[in-house]
Amino acid sequence: MGFFDNLQMSKKLIFIYLLTGLLPICIVCIMFFSQMTDVLQQREINNLAVTFEREAESLDTELRLRTRMSDYIAFNRTVGIILDDMDQNNFDMYQRLVKEFDPMMDSVKYFYTDITQVSIYMKRDIISHGNYLLPYADIAEEPWAELENDGIKWYADQENRKILLIRSMPLMDEGGLLYVSMDYDRLLRKLKLANVGSYSVFIYEGDTPIYEYMAGTSGGQIGFAQFQEIKEEQEDSFVVLEHPLAQTQYQWTIGCVMSKDQMTSPLDTLLKQILLIWGLCVALSLGALLYLAKNISVRVKYLDNCMKTVESGNLDIQISDTRKDEIGDLARGFQHMVTELRRLIREVYESQIAQKKYEMTALRAQINPHFLYNSLSLINWKALEIGAEDISKATLELSRYYRTSLNKGKNVMPIREELDNVKAYLEIQEMFHDYSFDVEIAVAPDIMEYETLNLVLQPLAENAIHHGIDQLRDRKGVITITGSKEGQEIVLKVTDNGNGMSQEKAESILQNTSPGYGVKNVHSRIQLQYGESYGLIINSVEGTGTEIQVHFPVVEQS
Repeated sequence: MGFFDNLQMSKKLIFIYLLTGLLPICIVCIMFFSQMTDVLQQREINNLAVTFEREAESLDTELRLRTRMSDYIAFNRTVGIILDDMDQNNFDMYQRLVKEFDPMMDSVKYFYTDITQVSIYMKRDIISHGNYLLPYADIAEEPWAELENDGIKWYADQENRKILLIRSMPLMDEGGLLYVSMDYDRLLRKLKLANVGSYSVFIYEGDTPIYEYMAGTSGGQIGFAQFQEIKEEQEDSFVVLEHPLAQTQYQWTIGCVMSKDQMTSPLDTLLKQILLIWGLCVALSLGALLYLAKNISVRVKYLDNCMKTVESGNLDIQISDTRKDEIGDLARGFQHMVTELRRLIREVYESQIAQKKYEMTALRAQINPHFLYNSLSLINWKALEIGAEDISKATLELSRYYRTSLNKGKNVMPIREELDNVKAYLEIQEMFHDYSFDVEIAVAPDIMEYETLNLVLQPLAENAIHHGIDQLRDRKGVITITGSKEGQEIVLKVTDNGNGMSQEKAESILQNTSPGYGVKNVHSRIQLQYGESYGLIINSVEGTGTEIQVHFPVVEQS
């Protein structure tokens, strides 16, 4: 069950539905379709057999009627007398042919519309009388011309699409043949079984096909050769029917073959309707399940995303769910928790800000700016009076340093003034160190009026001197200050070429607590002012030097 337990809620609902709902329905439907197909197939087989037998009997009856029609002519004494007197070539004989013989022959074609020709071929020499009386010599070479006395022969002429009935004329003294030609397709139209799908019907004598008719689509049609193979192999997927024709005097047989798959083709519409109804029911139930699963899953996923957002540190989130079910209660409880957490954090944050401001105010309160400025001014004038320009310069830089540091009690200033502050500090340090190190400042002019916290660069410069420059013995120290705008951030860099430190130690500086306004203090002030995504980044290489980057957002001076 571990796999199931780890599935999403929506997938669990779908899995349960498939297992307990859709699968049993599918099994029942498959069994139903299978049983229905068997029943319908058997019914169609019975219908085909009944239809085939009926049409075969009908054709046998048609052939029987034509055989009797030939009996009527062959055993008609009037016909026999007229034909025996054919050697009397006179007008009376012609009159008898026209008035007695011709109407009799015409009536045959009148009653049997599929008969195209009725002729009597006489073996003695005669003068032809239309198509009704013809000399035997005209057909002497035909394969069916030799016939025993009182014999009857049925012959299929597939090339000319004719069925021939040939029989002897027993009442004629010198013999003759009755020739009846019937239209191939009109006589055998009875073999076109109606409304039973795709099938094939054959009349054959032994292995020789006499007539073939294939109905339906090409996919269901079977030729005579395949019919013979199916009959011999007794393939279970086909229905084979046979019926001997008793009236042909030959061993003519009617055969019919049909694929069992074709049996249900007329019922495809019904099956499609059943499948459609079943599919609609499944689709509706599945749609309702998916809607329910999605509704639950989306709400749970939304609540999960909100929790992850809070987990990442963003507490400015509002969860809205007015529904009064279990998920709604959970969402409202979580929102209340986030609101309380946000309130508590704000209280702690504001207390820290107040504490930092109090510390700065306390520091500035320790210095009496007016007394300090007056004292420094007096020292400057006294130094000028005695020509001590270096003392005058140091006094002026110290005055500028404290003026920018105190900043009239404000916590922020333009970058330009922050640079003045650090420049004044570095000028004093250069004089103190007897100009043993150089200072290089390259800050982009376009960022000078953006806002920054005060006393940001001075602690970093102080750190570079004490922990970098003062440790050098083999080269002259250099402190470089650069600044630029990168996207929506201001980046200031303080770099020294001191001895440096390991990168691991450099990164640990921002994790340690330190008194006063050192590097860690600057980092904390920036994060408190602008957010935790800003602050300091320290990069250092042992024996090469250290670079401290200051990152804070672009803020216009108010």
